[in-house]
Amino acid sequence: MLRAGLNRFFPPQTDSAPFQVSRAGLDGFIDSVQVDPSGIIRIVGWSKNEFNTERIPSVYLDGQLIPFLQHFRFQRPDVVASPSAAFSQTGLALDYLVPESMTGPSKVLEIHLGESGHLRFESDFNFIRPDYRSLLSMNEVCHREQIYGSGPPNTEVHPEVLELVKNLKGPLLDFGCGRGVLIGKLRRLGTEAYGLELDSTIIRESISPQQAKFITLYDGSFPSPFEDGRFRSVLCSEVLEHIPDYQSAIRDIARLATEKVIFTVPDASAIPIGFRHGAVPWHLLEGTHVNFFTQRSLERALQPYFSKIEFGRIGASRLNDTSFYVSLAAICVKGS
Repeated sequence: MLRAGLNRFFPPQTDSAPFQVSRAGLDGFIDSVQVDPSGIIRIVGWSKNEFNTERIPSVYLDGQLIPFLQHFRFQRPDVVASPSAAFSQTGLALDYLVPESMTGPSKVLEIHLGESGHLRFESDFNFIRPDYRSLLSMNEVCHREQIYGSGPPNTEVHPEVLELVKNLKGPLLDFGCGRGVLIGKLRRLGTEAYGLELDSTIIRESISPQQAKFITLYDGSFPSPFEDGRFRSVLCSEVLEHIPDYQSAIRDIARLATEKVIFTVPDASAIPIGFRHGAVPWHLLEGTHVNFFTQRSLERALQPYFSKIEFGRIGASRLNDTSFYVSLAAICVKGS
């Protein structure tokens, strides 16, 4: 029930409009310069000639030289290659990778084009440290477990999850609590909070001594090792999608709570919403996810156990001109 990624899959909202250039360069023409917050600076244009790697433009950010990463070709229907060319793609892009040490704000971008001159742009450039940043430049071939595998338990509480639960009444159970960071946060706020987590080496090594006395480790079977109605409130955040027998998990959680339960799960509707952009939020395809919920399917699973269910969303995200939310939140009430 590791919740690796919960505090990471809500990306900061940053825009990166290209700078239009429209001038000679690259043994052809430069159309634009794109600056992406992930750390990629891309010079985009076209050339009918073979690219000469000895004539790579120099790129500087606040006076610091940015390393060249790679170049690639792409289709440009408006620029036709000569019949004798060794390649048909005339579009040309040059990528530069901002060092991780420069993550944060920058002001001045300069591009030295040699004999073709010099470009200078001033703006509020702000670079982030994206998840999987190494994939921008690594030389090794990755395997499925390296891309879709689970990471270590979270070290921070996502602020939207904290807002959902901070007013819940104790005793409260964090069902699938990871290393227990939410438990520590809630106890500092005055809530009597406890945790339940699968027993594993990585969990035992990650739990702090301060939280260990409030966390029960078990084998994942149902019923869990608590008596009926042991807690007034239960949180199950980004856990249900990992449990093959999710119906038994929901039944058990309902058994433990006397007043209120909050579930959060990845929102599978983000997949068709992102279809026209050719993108899927990476967390939805994390390797240990075995259940994919929509609001309707989650409501149907919860209805037998709760008298009232209110749905919300967390993790507002934007992809081009499309807005979506990464996770569903179900606030469930026991009794009348």
